[in-house]
Amino acid sequence: MARPRKFEEEAAVAAARTAFRRTGYAGTSLSDLVEATGLGKGSLYNAFGDKEEIFERAFDGYCAEADAATDETFRRAAGLAAALGYLSQVTGDTIADREHVGCMINKATAELAVSSEAVVERASKTLHHVEDRLACSLARAQEDGEVGADADPRDLARLLLAVSRGIEALGKAGYSAEELRSIESAAARVLGG
Repeated sequence: MARPRKFEEEAAVAAARTAFRRTGYAGTSLSDLVEATGLGKGSLYNAFGDKEEIFERAFDGYCAEADAATDETFRRAAGLAAALGYLSQVTGDTIADREHVGCMINKATAELAVSSEAVVERASKTLHHVEDRLACSLARAQEDGEVGADADPRDLARLLLAVSRGIEALGKAGYSAEELRSIESAAARVLGG
């Protein structure tokens, strides 16, 4: 019995996401996608239309998984512990990424911000989701006296988001685990943690 087309499409999108995440949009050829997905060129075109459409679906799936992972991180803790836990998780994931594949959001926005409004919109949605979760946690930390009363939780959330993106970039550039943890610690001190 043949597999349903929806299953084939989901599996193909997941395989394409892996290929795009490793080599970026421009660095991933149609031949690479054929090899990664196991589908022929005709099947890829029939299912997705073109390379841009399969990339957008793969990117959307990556962002949806990132949103779910963010929610899970903030379910495990509250207040300052949640915000610092998020930063620690980003640092840990960056250190564990020995092949320096990095975050698909960072890679896609760096490569496609000028040419793809869809990528920018989806990336912005996911990054604002993280910012909102951080801001809520930091507002609670402020209520609990863990963060100064004069601080703006939204500004602090954006700072942590920028630090987390920077940690990922520096990790790809070869910064050591000790250097990345030092940046994380400095951010924690700024927040009072």
